[in-house]
Amino acid sequence: MVVPCFSNSCGGMESEIGNVIVKYFWNKLKTHVCYFIYSKEKFEKLKEHFDILKAIRDDTQQKMEAAERNNEVISDEVNLWLNNVLELEGKFNNIENNFNRMVRDEKCYMPSLVPRYKVGREATKKRAEALELLDRKNFQAFSHTLDPSTLNYPSNKDFVSFGATKEAMRKVIDALNDDKVNLIGIYGMGGVGKTVLMEEIGRKMKEAETFDVVIDVVVSQNPNIAQIQRCIADALGMRESSNKMLATRLEKEKKVLIMLDDVWARLELVTEVGIPYQEHKGCKVMLTSRKAETCNVMETDVSVEVATLSEEDSWQLFRMRAGQVAESDGIEPVARKVAQECCGLPLAIAVVGRALRSYKDASAWEDALSQLKQSVPGNMEEVEEKLFKPLELSYQNLKTAELKQLFLYCCLFREDYDISEDEITRYAVGENLLSNLSTLENVRGRVHFLLQKLKLSCLVLDSKKAGCVKLHDVVRDVAVYIGFKDNNHFLVKAGLGLIDWPKYENLADCKRISLSNNFLQEIPEKPNCPKLILLLLNINPITSVPDNFFENMVSLNVLDLSNTDITSLPSSLICLKGLGTLRLDRCKQLNDINVVGELKTLVILTLQECRGISALPETVYGLVKLKLLDLSNCTLLQIPRNLVPKLTQLEELYLRGYNVTEALLVEVASLKKLVRVELYVKYARDFSEQIIPDNAYKALRHFIIYNEPDWFSLASKNQRDFFVKQASQSMISWGKPFLKRAEALRLDSCQWNFTDLIPLESMSCFANLQSLLIVNCHQIQCLLRSTDDTPSNAFGELMKLTLLDMENLEQICPGQLPAHSLKKLRTLELRRCRNIVDILPQDLLQRVHPSLVELLLEGCPGPDVLLNFEGLGHDSVIFPKLQMIRLSQISDVISFCTGVVPPGSLHNLTTFEVVNCKKLLNLFSQILEATHSRLLPSETFKKLKQLQIMGCPCLKHVFLPSIANELQSLERLEIKNNDFLETIITDEEGCDLKKGAFPMLKQLLFIKLPSLRYFFEGEPAKTLDWPSLEYIHLSDCLNLARLPIGHESAQKLKKVHVVRLDDVNWFKTLIWEDNITKSRFDIM
Repeated sequence: MVVPCFSNSCGGMESEIGNVIVKYFWNKLKTHVCYFIYSKEKFEKLKEHFDILKAIRDDTQQKMEAAERNNEVISDEVNLWLNNVLELEGKFNNIENNFNRMVRDEKCYMPSLVPRYKVGREATKKRAEALELLDRKNFQAFSHTLDPSTLNYPSNKDFVSFGATKEAMRKVIDALNDDKVNLIGIYGMGGVGKTVLMEEIGRKMKEAETFDVVIDVVVSQNPNIAQIQRCIADALGMRESSNKMLATRLEKEKKVLIMLDDVWARLELVTEVGIPYQEHKGCKVMLTSRKAETCNVMETDVSVEVATLSEEDSWQLFRMRAGQVAESDGIEPVARKVAQECCGLPLAIAVVGRALRSYKDASAWEDALSQLKQSVPGNMEEVEEKLFKPLELSYQNLKTAELKQLFLYCCLFREDYDISEDEITRYAVGENLLSNLSTLENVRGRVHFLLQKLKLSCLVLDSKKAGCVKLHDVVRDVAVYIGFKDNNHFLVKAGLGLIDWPKYENLADCKRISLSNNFLQEIPEKPNCPKLILLLLNINPITSVPDNFFENMVSLNVLDLSNTDITSLPSSLICLKGLGTLRLDRCKQLNDINVVGELKTLVILTLQECRGISALPETVYGLVKLKLLDLSNCTLLQIPRNLVPKLTQLEELYLRGYNVTEALLVEVASLKKLVRVELYVKYARDFSEQIIPDNAYKALRHFIIYNEPDWFSLASKNQRDFFVKQASQSMISWGKPFLKRAEALRLDSCQWNFTDLIPLESMSCFANLQSLLIVNCHQIQCLLRSTDDTPSNAFGELMKLTLLDMENLEQICPGQLPAHSLKKLRTLELRRCRNIVDILPQDLLQRVHPSLVELLLEGCPGPDVLLNFEGLGHDSVIFPKLQMIRLSQISDVISFCTGVVPPGSLHNLTTFEVVNCKKLLNLFSQILEATHSRLLPSETFKKLKQLQIMGCPCLKHVFLPSIANELQSLERLEIKNNDFLETIITDEEGCDLKKGAFPMLKQLLFIKLPSLRYFFEGEPAKTLDWPSLEYIHLSDCLNLARLPIGHESAQKLKKVHVVRLDDVNWFKTLIWEDNITKSRFDIM
């Protein structure tokens, strides 16, 4: 009976398996048939999802730009997502091309079975990828803020410390710490790293606060004394910059370091510049030069040579710049020889290493070595032979002609010039340098991308000015030479102090001439330059241009006559039939520009600060190709009515400092292609309603709209800013196109009756708002109200909220916050909002604590307890990103916080300042049942670097021992004007103060603490190690009997500051651990 049962079982199983197999293959077949039949529908679904994905990608890239402008680091999750979208875009383009080809073939009755199937199959697969990317669009963390200390004192990424640089740095720092040394010279050949070394030393001096002020100035080969003085004055916040004014101001600084880079000849620092380094012993000067002789003629007290790197150090640096490929089999022996050819010069090693980083073939390295060994042209007098060959090799290895051309463009400017991306863009557009790009915005993006590539090649450097780059002077010399030869035909004499037009035999072959930043007053008649494309004569005292000057320049595309003293334009300008860019900025004597209207090919016309021009000629109507017009600060200029709408191709319009009337605003709104605009709307409060159509400014991406003259300087050139004072009700209408796109909004002294901002938000405004500043808008009682009409994403992108002098502000949002509001808030600043009581109610605290980085409160009454953590839950940390708390004049606050705080909360806090909180009793601890207990969990303040407590008369102590022991990062402790403070560290049951507490403290300030009796109440005679302590300031602490310093403590202590006579007498009475310690602090 067993066998038959077994057979029946097998039969059932075979039948079941057969059904499964049939079903499997049927589903497979159906899927593949659907690829063929529904290929069009599948492609359209893919396109629908991919269009959504592209829109989200564009928004994400704009957010990235904004985050990067705020010195934030984009998360890996976001970068990975964007890379995935870019990869998918390439695959989508291929599918789209195949689909279009399939449709075209089928219209011609050509069979397309296989292409139809492939399109359907690929569209299905890529749609799944698109859906997966759409699911991932809500990032857990978009970006994070850099550590404030890093932002304040950034380390130079080009600085690498090796034997030669370490030795030079040691000598310079020793000289800076020597009271007998006031003038220090650093010398060495070009490219050896003098500037980078000096910048790194300056950074260390700032970080250590060795000097109160550190100023760096670039001098250059042809020094401009007035410019040097202006740089120093700007750093000191001075308007006047005469030598006497500078000297007087510098003498007021106790310790000041002035760093002069690239000095070539003697400078009279005292008499001409106004640097009193000889008389004022707190003033030190550090300079760099290529030659030791310059240090000698400057009579430096100490001269330090920066030597070239050793062979081994050269190889180590080369490996860092070239990457792992330099150590691969078959390449390393050649790579070592290449490194040797760089002769120990960091600049040469960097550019060559970067240039060869992507080559995996040994033959390419052999070829590079061969090029490095070739002879150097004999007329390169200003560039050391050891540097020319590596730099030329790096240039030759640039991958594209665009990169090479843009690099050579950078040498058109004078030495040490901050080269603006905007300036390069305006020139490049004029001569159609990037010919495949149709819009200015695309050209700007391409220029930025190419300059980033050149930075990675180490051929251009970062500038301290936003949106700018610089050339190392040696790299520039090589670029000028390369531009001169090899059919480039550049003639560059910028910034050489020329008085006369240069005599050059081959002027007829020149394609680009730069004579900017000289002293030319006269220029010749009719120079023969038939091939000339670009001519820069800007920043010269030229008074007139001969009428026939341009007759033999028929190929000219770019002309810059900015900052000259010309009064009119020559008639021969009409010979320039291909002129694309004309710059006449700051030609303040210019009053006749009638000929401009004849230049029909103009794409860019700039007339900034041409205050002598009273009207644009009517012929400007004919400039139908014009894409950029800049009339900023042309205060007397009249723009003819109906002119602007006829400039239909205009993409960028700059009218800052020019009074834009209501009528002109309407005309500007008619420009369909406008992408960038800057408008000074002086009388905006008088504008009427409903003057701007709803479809205006559809292409707009960047704008600055403002009505206070000084506010333009507060705006960001790459942001969308709307700053209005005394805004009336009409602003909702005329300002709507800007409000709904704005990233930064400033409202001051509003003249409307709104009690909140919902009337603006509910009209789809503030969708992109990242920064909001409201001042003196007394009608406003709150920003939001929790109603059914309030958008759920109101202020959903807001990162910075500042409310100043808001008399009637009661709350930010009464009731429950909308679902997605304020989730990204990083900075909350409230000042003098005297009617607000509950600053951070539970709902608001719950919403903002995960993202908040700065909390700044001043002049608000506040609640009894500032932060109430009750009910927030114990599962996640609170304020995980908060780095700074500043509390000033919070009149009613008694305790800093209450409630259970999970471990790890506030662990990124670096700065804590409490000033004039008159009722504050509990800061870090509270008294429960006669014993002190902590308010916050352990290790809360492990990253705290600065703590300031001033004007808190009710505070009896500052720390518990357990908290003091955790302050492993504290560098500055200032306690001042606390009348009833009795002890710094009070007693705590079961915990003692460790001898190694405060290991990083550098500055200790106890000022006006008349009731202070102990440093540590539990053990008054206890001494601490203080391994980092450098400075102590003591004043009016007359009841303090001893300091916690022993004979082996505070070995780095440089100064104890005791000023008043009462304080000196008190200091002499202090009790010390022993006589050895007492002798260290004897006052002579």
